Amino acid sequence: MSIINWSTAKLLTALLLLLVSPVIAQDPVTVTIFVGLGTGTSPEQFEPQMALQERFNSSHDDIQIEFFIVPHDTSEDQLTTMIAGGNPPDLVGPNGISTIALFLDNWADITPFIEADQLDTNDFYPASLGLNAYAHVNTGLPLGLFPSFIFYNVDLFDAEGVEYPPSDFMDTSWTYDEVRERAMLLTLDADGNNATSPDFDPENIVQWGYDDSWTSAREKVAPWGSDRVGSPTNEDYTVAIANNEHWVRGLQWYSDGIHVDHFIPGIDGIAAYESAGIGTPLDGGLIAMFHSHTWYLTELGFEGIDFDVEIAPVPFNPVGTRVATMHADNFTIPETSENKEAAWEVMKWLTSPEQIIDVCLIYGCIPARMSVAEDFRAALEAKFPDINYDVIFESINYLDDPNHESWTPQWGRVEDAMGLADSLILTGENTDAQAVLDEANATIQALLDEYWESQ
Repeated sequence: MSIINWSTAKLLTALLLLLVSPVIAQDPVTVTIFVGLGTGTSPEQFEPQMALQERFNSSHDDIQIEFFIVPHDTSEDQLTTMIAGGNPPDLVGPNGISTIALFLDNWADITPFIEADQLDTNDFYPASLGLNAYAHVNTGLPLGLFPSFIFYNVDLFDAEGVEYPPSDFMDTSWTYDEVRERAMLLTLDADGNNATSPDFDPENIVQWGYDDSWTSAREKVAPWGSDRVGSPTNEDYTVAIANNEHWVRGLQWYSDGIHVDHFIPGIDGIAAYESAGIGTPLDGGLIAMFHSHTWYLTELGFEGIDFDVEIAPVPFNPVGTRVATMHADNFTIPETSENKEAAWEVMKWLTSPEQIIDVCLIYGCIPARMSVAEDFRAALEAKFPDINYDVIFESINYLDDPNHESWTPQWGRVEDAMGLADSLILTGENTDAQAVLDEANATIQALLDEYWESQ
């Protein structure tokens, strides 16, 4: 007869109970994805996002995702309230450079996750890795890129006999001076006189040659050749440089285009085409050239317009360089999320080669992974035929770094100062770019000083 001591008996009893007891499955973690700060709120995007949610949930037992879509106009306030109330979402996105900068102190650093997983990031466009990463925090894996270029109305060029913008990136004749010359030929008054004619009536314009009204103040001047490109401060964020000579030159070109040469619509011109209910600047056939980003492909109602649209590179600046301003989207993890590990797994899934094409087709971005470029291009061509996609993909190589939406101390107030400068020019309240940027620079310097004194 074998003898079992008391400790062994307890162990055997515990094992027996484990074998006969029912297995209680652990509930999956739900990762809430907050959508609203950027794209993703249009009605036509709802169903594809729900399909994406179903695809993930049907293939994962331990994690489930739930898209929480809020109106864009109230999204910043709602996210602020959720974070402040201790009820943050687990992922936020698609989240652009500007809103990442606005909420920068709230994001978790994904560097430890990358290192723990030994994640290979070599498939991402090299420049994309830095667009939403700062010295103290990497906010998220790159998802999508939105390079900028010039959309143009082919029919308006044909009607006035004006040569199309070149598509060759090596054609150095395509400069801002050349844009001005062609845009003036394409700007017409009610009698059909163009802006170069002595009979042109600037009070009765019915067609403009160029518009970039959907760009911010920093984006308007970022292409003009400053060493700091789109940043209004020096490298360590201590000195304001918003009144540098390159930004002054660019903003004066814009001011003269509105108030002297009249090929860019001012506040009244914008109100005129907006009041016509045409949707977007190019839709109504009143704008010959429109500077915007890849996301405008989804904004422009191709099925509802009766003219041909093509795209061309942004021009060379007076310094002899080209800067195609870039928007970029990430999904970010709030630092106070209780499900950061699960959110990281979802972030990896959304940006994986297997999913990123479908995700970017929903949000109108170019996938940040180089390995899927050809497949995505084919999908894009099927959706928007007759566009020169070489221009889109080549423009990625000319992005603005530092970016025109990048973080600065007191980011929101700095943006307000630059926005005021833009508004003064647009309305004609002050058409002197040097003066308005001197004022903006003084404001920004005071904001920087205030920030560093508080640190």
